[in-house]
Amino acid sequence: MSTLPGWVGPTIAIALVVIALGFVAIVGALLLAGRRVAAEAASLSREVADLRRELGPTIQAVNQLAGTGADVGGRLKSEVESLLSLSERLRHGVARGAKRVEGRLEDLDALYEVVSTEVEDTALDVAAKLRAFRTGTSALARIRRLLTRSRR
Repeated sequence: MSTLPGWVGPTIAIALVVIALGFVAIVGALLLAGRRVAAEAASLSREVADLRRELGPTIQAVNQLAGTGADVGGRLKSEVESLLSLSERLRHGVARGAKRVEGRLEDLDALYEVVSTEVEDTALDVAAKLRAFRTGTSALARIRRLLTRSRR
């Protein structure tokens, strides 16, 4: 029934052996690659552990520095707020003082105007009195001259 040539069976057997050897080679290559990966992973793990040991103190120092920085930042913020508050109080005081000085200057100006007017009025009164006095003395001098001439 089967009329297969005699060489087909051994050829299939040899092909199966070659395929099996290929699979064995693949498995061997995978095992070698797995060993290399495991060795590299172990080496990487050691390097990471060394790096962690070396970076541990650095990370702690950075954390402490960050904490100190936060403290300094908080203190700096409080100082700046205090300075701003002081500046605001000073500004209000200066503004209030400037308003008081303006009021006093206005009062002083009004006083100057009153005194100036009074001095001018007094000067005019004195000038009028002197003029009247001079006029009065010249009238008296004429009367005296007339009286003294008539006696002679």
